[in-house]
Amino acid sequence: MSDAPFDLVDAKESFTDTDWFETCRKTQTPYVVVRSGEAVADVLWDFVTLPVCCDAKIRASFATLEREARAIFERFAVADSYLRVKPTMICFDHLPVDDAKQAADALYALIASYLPSRQQISPPSEPSSAMTTTKVHAINPGKQTLVAGSDRKLWVEHNDPASSAA
Repeated sequence: MSDAPFDLVDAKESFTDTDWFETCRKTQTPYVVVRSGEAVADVLWDFVTLPVCCDAKIRASFATLEREARAIFERFAVADSYLRVKPTMICFDHLPVDDAKQAADALYALIASYLPSRQQISPPSEPSSAMTTTKVHAINPGKQTLVAGSDRKLWVEHNDPASSAA
């Protein structure tokens, strides 16, 4: 296991029930994985290892979490990349491998900012950049979602903050 705040696994291998998952579960820290192929990688965060006290905070701050996750994604995405966001999971799919590792570091820091103060780490500062707005495909039927960048796909699931974690 490296000092990185994420696990790097081959796209062909399973990453469930790994030492990294167990470490995150025991320490109640963000579970971030980079599934790497030859040219592209996917970054995944799953809420399952976080303490229960984080659920309400994440759901109540979902709009901010989504905006900050999208900003990280936009820094590293290419034309074939896409983003999936919901209160219990964030995925950056099809990023260049080296960029995926940097995105995983930033995503870990973002999620760690929702931990109780004794476990928080400081998220990296976001560079400002000029953004252009482009229509992309969204999972919410009948609604068009605007996002910076080129023709990237966006999946955003908005759950009622009052509903339980799924």
